[in-house]
Amino acid sequence: MEPLAFGRYTLLPGRGELQAAGGSPVALGPRATAVLMALIAARGSVVSQNSLLAHAWPGQDIHASNLRVQIAALRKALGEDRELIGTVAGRGYVFTGRLSAVPAAVPDSRMIPPCTGQLPLPMAELIGREAQLQDALARLERCRLLTLAGPGGIGKTQLALAMAHRTAALAAGSVAWAELADLRDGCGEQDVAKAVACALGLGAAAGVGAGLHVPATLASYIGEQPMLLVLDNCEHVADAVAGLVEVLQQRCPQLRLLATSRQPLLAAGETVWRVPPLAVPNPDVVDGAHLLQYSAVQLFVARVRAADSGFCPAPRVAAQIAAICRRLEGLPLAIELAAACVPALGVEQTAAGLDDMLRLLRRGRRNAPVRHQSMRAALDWSYALLAEPMRCALRHLATLPDGFSLEGAVAALAPQGLSSFEAIDALAGLVAHSLAQVDHSGTPPRYRLSTTTRAYALELRGGGAG
Repeated sequence: MEPLAFGRYTLLPGRGELQAAGGSPVALGPRATAVLMALIAARGSVVSQNSLLAHAWPGQDIHASNLRVQIAALRKALGEDRELIGTVAGRGYVFTGRLSAVPAAVPDSRMIPPCTGQLPLPMAELIGREAQLQDALARLERCRLLTLAGPGGIGKTQLALAMAHRTAALAAGSVAWAELADLRDGCGEQDVAKAVACALGLGAAAGVGAGLHVPATLASYIGEQPMLLVLDNCEHVADAVAGLVEVLQQRCPQLRLLATSRQPLLAAGETVWRVPPLAVPNPDVVDGAHLLQYSAVQLFVARVRAADSGFCPAPRVAAQIAAICRRLEGLPLAIELAAACVPALGVEQTAAGLDDMLRLLRRGRRNAPVRHQSMRAALDWSYALLAEPMRCALRHLATLPDGFSLEGAVAALAPQGLSSFEAIDALAGLVAHSLAQVDHSGTPPRYRLSTTTRAYALELRGGGAG
């Protein structure tokens, strides 16, 4: 869309920016900007309250008072021109200004790279995930923002990568990948947008380093082209990512977003899918051939064979592998780290070493991200993101029996100075961060920590962190 002029102002629809005379920007938040653009798009017609709510807060059930706040903010920003936003009693709001198009400068196409980021190639075969892959792809078709959530090492990145390649193969639009793990904790929306712009190959064309509002500029470059944008490892910058994806969803109608994170983004329009562990056999499954049909066992065997091509587990060894996978609860990273021990220790000694699993599970791929080179490092990454009440809760809930109640958690945390509300809030935070699990199948719900998380939390207590 071309820039539009009214009174002393110019609206840049592609950027979602309002400028006063002389080009000085008018400070508007994203919601107020969305309301203004909806009113202007109506070209003098009355826009109902419900339509404005749906435009500014897509997919959310928002009270009308929030809209009144944004209308007031618009009028305050417009100052002496506040009458441009009129109220029609009982019907809604109307934009009363006279619009005229402003010829826009034609950008040099040589300076605008296409919005395509190079997809990483899979480092290994995705084992035992075809059903989950199809499920996740179906969910992505039904929403514009899908977050793959789960604990460190559950396989979020590998599943997202498979989804990206599967989507690219359909030629239904461009697919881009932005890795966010290297951003510093707590960085802002502008920093995340710069990382995404660089991953897309935009660089200076998106205003990186030029003092521009990169989220709006990024949105204008994506525009209406069909695209799947993958944002990998968002948990430590979740607030900033949430802000960015809301801007992109509002301004890029054919953009779909896929995020991986240990916690939900809590962004408008987000659908969260918790990535499940790999399938493990029950203890009563003893047939060797049957054991090898379970995806957790298949992954373990595949990783051992990668180091020892002659590895072919006998039935007794297959049963030991199944026991290892059960103890590690189907967590792919833990299974791979355990499998890496087999060439030196053998399966039986590896199984015995799980009594001190954090010490055992520490030989990951040499060039893997630091947070994936050991089980302790994966949990360190998650623990560092917790507020102190959640850290306290994690350390002390590890002493409870497997499958504890909410009341049990509150009682366990009371001696640590946490009120009932603080204890419940801390437990909910651990669930959100994928460090505690909740089972809603019974009444009341039951909570538990995974084997690896419990071992980590108990180690913290033993180290004097209790």
